[in-house]
Amino acid sequence: MAIPFEHQSLKNLYPRVVVLSLQDGSVHETVAQILSSRFRLDAKSLDSPDPVDQAMCVREAQAVVAVGLPDGDANDSAALKEAVAQAIPVLALTDAWNGADPLPPGVSYALDPAQGPEHLATALHALISRQKEVARLQGETVSAMRFSGGLRHEISTMQGELQLAASVQREFLPRSLPTIAGVAADALWRPAAYVSGDLYGVIRIDEHHLGMFVIDAVGHGVPAALLTLVISRTLPTKEIVDNSYRILPPTESLSRVNADMMTRVGRTTRFATAIYAVMDTRTHEITVASAGHPPLIRLFRDGRIESVSTEGGLLGVFADEVFQSHSFTVEPDEKLIFYTDGFEQAFPELGHDPAAPRLPNRRYIDVFREFAADATPAEFIAHVEGRLDEESEDFPQVDDLTLLCVSRLDD
Repeated sequence: MAIPFEHQSLKNLYPRVVVLSLQDGSVHETVAQILSSRFRLDAKSLDSPDPVDQAMCVREAQAVVAVGLPDGDANDSAALKEAVAQAIPVLALTDAWNGADPLPPGVSYALDPAQGPEHLATALHALISRQKEVARLQGETVSAMRFSGGLRHEISTMQGELQLAASVQREFLPRSLPTIAGVAADALWRPAAYVSGDLYGVIRIDEHHLGMFVIDAVGHGVPAALLTLVISRTLPTKEIVDNSYRILPPTESLSRVNADMMTRVGRTTRFATAIYAVMDTRTHEITVASAGHPPLIRLFRDGRIESVSTEGGLLGVFADEVFQSHSFTVEPDEKLIFYTDGFEQAFPELGHDPAAPRLPNRRYIDVFREFAADATPAEFIAHVEGRLDEESEDFPQVDDLTLLCVSRLDD
C-alpha cells in the first residue's frame, strides 16, 4: 500500500549522498549540510571510524563525495572500497587534480571546490541519473556473461562431438588399398573442417576384379559425411545367382544406389555425386560410370591427359535416372585419377586475393601433369600433397579434397 505523501520523510524522497573526508578538518560536514539544505539531496557526513559502519552507510547511498583526492592510503578505506564494490559513483572534491592526469581508481569525477556548490550538486545529480543506465548495463553484462558461459559450454560439447565424428569417419576409411596383378592405388583425403562430405574406396570384388569409387555429397559437415558413408556401404558390387555370382556393371550399381536413395527421400533432400569403376586385372580393361561427378582423368607418363566423361545425373534427384558407361584398356604406367570438385578451387589463379571469393579453375590439371612421371601412385599422392601444403600457407582450404590414384605398373 502506498504511503501518503504528507507522511513521507523528504529525506527518503531525495537521493542519498554520503560525504566523507580524506583530509583533516570538518569540511565534509559543511558540504553535507549545504547539499541537504539547498539542493534536493539527502546528504549525510560520514564520521564513524568503524569499517562496518562505513560500509553499511555507503551501501545505502546513491553517490559518494570524497573531500580530498584519494591516495594509496585513502583507497584502503572501507567506505571507498564499498563504493567501488557496489559500483556507486565517487566524486572527489579537490583542487589537487589538474585534469590531465588519470583519476585514481574508483573515482568517477573530480571537481574543484572553487566552482561552488551549484556545480557540485549538478555533477551529483548527473552521476546519480547516469547510474540507472549503468545499473541496467551491468545487469545486461552479467546476463551476457552467464549466457556466454553456457554458450561456451555448448560450443565445447559440439566440438567434442565433431572430433568424435571425425575420428569415427576416419575409421571407415580404407586402412590400406589392395594391389592385385600389378595394379596399385593410393589416396589423398583432406576434410575442409572436422568431417568430410567425400569418401573413397578400392574394393577387391574377387581375385580378378577391382572396384574403385569416389563419392561427394552436396553440402558439408556431419549430414554430408553421413550420406557418403551410407552410399559407400550400400554400393552393390556383385549379385549372388544360385551357386555363383555376377559382377554388377558400374551403371547398374549406381542405378541401384539411386533407387535406394529415392525411397528414403524425406523432408530434407540429400544429393551426391559419385564415380564408380570396375577393372579386370587380367585384361586391364576398365569400365567407368559417373553420377554427376567430375570426369575420370587418364594421366600418361609423358604428361598426356585424357578426360573420360560419362552421362548421368546426381544421385537422389530422379528415380528413373539413366547412367552410361565407358570402357577402355589401361596402358602400362598409366594413372587413373578420381577426384572431387574441391580441386577446382584448391589452386587459385596467380595474383589472386586471398580474401576474395575463389572461382573454379583448371590449375589442378597442371599439377597432375607435373607429376605424371612418378613411378607409383604413392609417389604421385605425396607430391600433390606437398603442393597443397604450399598453397595452404597463403590460401586456406575451402572445400573437402579427395583424390584416388590407380595405376597399372609397368609389366
